[in-house]
Amino acid sequence: MKPERKAFQPLNADDLDTKIETLAREKGVGAMVKPAKGEQGPSVPNPLPSDDPPQAAQSPIRSARKALSLDVPGYVWTELKIRAAHRQTSVRHIVLTALKAEGFHVAESDMIEDGRRARGKNALPSQKN
Repeated sequence: MKPERKAFQPLNADDLDTKIETLAREKGVGAMVKPAKGEQGPSVPNPLPSDDPPQAAQSPIRSARKALSLDVPGYVWTELKIRAAHRQTSVRHIVLTALKAEGFHVAESDMIEDGRRARGKNALPSQKN
């Protein structure tokens, strides 16, 4: 048999902080202290777009996305996946390339070969949170 557990104890709002800090100390949890102004780490870039034109060193910002659901025969889907694997790119890139070849306007900034979201230093400015 399992040992009987203690019921949750009600916390008084007046000594809530004291109880939490005491429990944290007992459990070995580090103190959460806001660093002084000079001790803070590197600043985080502002995720909001600026009105400044993009610089040459920055990656272009991609257009807003809309989902497209399309039923194709199984053999077409298989060929799309195989072609994407051979080119080491995404099916999305293969479809956009075909649409572009057919005369549709597709901006170069939207012709990203790998549709996965880049993280860290490889992220586009529009993808950094």
